[in-house]
Amino acid sequence: MLKLDPQNFENFSEEDLLRLLGAGGWESILPRNLNDAQLTCLSDQLRRMLSTDRPRGPDGRVNAAVAMAILLVARAHRSELAEQGSLQLEGDFETLRDVMIVLSMAADREIVSRVLDRPGDDDAFSLFDSIDEIAASRVTA
Repeated sequence: MLKLDPQNFENFSEEDLLRLLGAGGWESILPRNLNDAQLTCLSDQLRRMLSTDRPRGPDGRVNAAVAMAILLVARAHRSELAEQGSLQLEGDFETLRDVMIVLSMAADREIVSRVLDRPGDDDAFSLFDSIDEIAASRVTA
């Protein structure tokens, strides 16, 4: 059985997320491109956020989970304002929560792929397609 001690995780913060974005762009923040420590920390943060609503890690820094979900929604739904460097999101907290659930599933799926040594096993699950479907269902609801 795989067992990881959460006390050994470094906090994956909002600042860390911004550094990744600056260094590698959007692709660098997708679960499949995070290193093992960042990926397991993201998964832990998402689980905690979805169950207890705690946005800060043990060191007091803001977690990357919510920021990542917001950025992925913005990336999936670019607007004219986004092209001008401004961020505008349409939706509500329910939409954000649903995106966090999808992101959590993507992170957990990537962890399992790495444990099973099945790289590239993400073709059946597209993060952006799922986010688009969530947003579309909110518009038509």
